[in-house]
Amino acid sequence: MFKKGLKGSVPIVLGYFPVAVTFAISAMAMGFSETETILASMLIFAGASQFALIALMPQSFLSAVVIPIALNLRHIVYGCIVSRRVNVKKPFLTAFGLTDEVFALSLNADDEKFIWGLEVGAYLAWVLGTLAGTIGGSFLLSSEAIAPSLTFSLTALFLILLIPNLKGYRALAVAVGGTVAMIFNMIGCASIGILLAGILSPIIVSRVRAWSTTWR
Repeated sequence: MFKKGLKGSVPIVLGYFPVAVTFAISAMAMGFSETETILASMLIFAGASQFALIALMPQSFLSAVVIPIALNLRHIVYGCIVSRRVNVKKPFLTAFGLTDEVFALSLNADDEKFIWGLEVGAYLAWVLGTLAGTIGGSFLLSSEAIAPSLTFSLTALFLILLIPNLKGYRALAVAVGGTVAMIFNMIGCASIGILLAGILSPIIVSRVRAWSTTWR
């Protein structure tokens, strides 16, 4: 079953590797060392959280810790669902590699070893992609012509991820969160603004959805 899971991880591998390369280049452009960048992927192994970490660390250590933790709270739900479907004998090992994509593919699994196969493939792709990115990033950052533009790569990546989701209530969440963050950034409290934006956006949007449902 492990080999079957490893073969099943190919789609995840193809998606993870280029994103990991992008993460490594972005991290180094933000001032992180090669060692710190690789360790982030080896120990954290969570794409969105790692991008949030490197974006927030220069501004506030507290935000860099709290926001990634908040982003990963959904994995508690993932773990509960998997544990009901599969006999989990080594929860700490299985939980570490249970990313969004691994969780999606493990919904039809009936063996923990199959999930391990998915996780090993995904983990190796992420770490090796990060390693490749640090090597390529070192070369790119050594160029005086290219290096300045790489500092914008993280902002550009988030913008690309954001645009396709500007639909319905998600657009409202972006508007609320962006407004809160912008106001606090203007008064010199960017870190607090990011935290409040992350807290207030889902609350306000959920209220609006409830009101719209009531008035229909």
